[in-house]
Amino acid sequence: MRKLRLTFALLCAAGTAMLPAQAQNTTNLPTSMYGIGELSPGDGGRLSGMGNVGIALNRVGFQNTLNPAAITRMDSTCFTFDVGAAAAYARYAYLSDRSSSMTANPNRFSLGFRLRRRWYMMLGAAPYSSVGYVILTEEAIEGMPGQYAYSSFQGEGGLYRCYLANAVRLTPRLSVGLNVGMVLGTVTQSETQEGATVEHESKKRAFYADWGLHYESAPTGGGRQWAAGLVFAPALPLSHDNELAYDNTSTSEELEKPYHSPQEYLPLHLGVGVAMSTARWTLAADYNYLDWSRNTSDRAAADYENQHKLNVGASYTLHSRRPRSAELMWGAGYSNSYISMKKGKLRYLETSAGISIPIRQSFLSLALAWRRQMNRRSNLMQESRWSLNFNLTFGERLSRSRIK
Repeated sequence: MRKLRLTFALLCAAGTAMLPAQAQNTTNLPTSMYGIGELSPGDGGRLSGMGNVGIALNRVGFQNTLNPAAITRMDSTCFTFDVGAAAAYARYAYLSDRSSSMTANPNRFSLGFRLRRRWYMMLGAAPYSSVGYVILTEEAIEGMPGQYAYSSFQGEGGLYRCYLANAVRLTPRLSVGLNVGMVLGTVTQSETQEGATVEHESKKRAFYADWGLHYESAPTGGGRQWAAGLVFAPALPLSHDNELAYDNTSTSEELEKPYHSPQEYLPLHLGVGVAMSTARWTLAADYNYLDWSRNTSDRAAADYENQHKLNVGASYTLHSRRPRSAELMWGAGYSNSYISMKKGKLRYLETSAGISIPIRQSFLSLALAWRRQMNRRSNLMQESRWSLNFNLTFGERLSRSRIK
């Protein structure tokens, strides 16, 4: 028991230490300067190679962060831990300008366990959004041929989500869940021109909650089983603590003061998912709707758009008769950004492939994903991105017998 408590304390401390890193840049996308930044793509866990599906997936060894009701198949004799990281290489194009970037960061930490006979719990932290960009511009000075004014725009930071999920298995087929927590972080944006710098720092925080439902049918004679899931999260306000700092190196002038910004809201979220599984195959599909209509943009070039996301995925178990086997995964998705530029929607196509490998009592998962912005209008930001997800799932055994 002493060893268990020590392990728990060390991992909680590690998770807390990861949070500031998670609030830092996981993107260099120029459009992350708008809204609350680029949203985290999805679960990023053991089944990330399935295209970030999971609303209807309730599986042994899978800590589902997409549906709080779908965690009722955790081993009752273990604490189960999930840690993950991601690296990405992206190329951007806008009109005649080209650029590229590379990022790498931890992207999840979670701990799950069975509390009572039908009561399961999971706590963790993961990125919610990220801001990261550097934009340099030059403009000709009127009346002064060959002279230019240079400006730079830079942003960094983002939001992360700390959550506590509770799930109860009402019947052998039906589970319900509640997820509560906080979304918080700091975003810093600055503009520099001719030695004068204006920096806006915004500390944001919001209460977060969503509800989940999961149902699975009895297996048929051929071993086929169906499952369905539903999640709902209301729109909730983001609180701001804003500070403006002005610095001019040529005049030694400095100024710090609070400033006002438009009220922002976390979006209303409705998601549904279905899944079908056999001894070897698992097929799943998710649809997510995010309503951003309560938000208004203070930038003329950008507007908020409601989001629609459709994802499909599949996994294949190599050795179905073994209790622990390697799995191959594929997935695809189509979605739009919650930010539209100059009345043009940014639409994204994503594909992924991955593998999950058992190593003793753990699972090592690797997934490679590709994403591209599909609206080819010349005045819209174009993006092509490759990313690699790494995830390790392991357990700390509590006892030799199961909880009754």
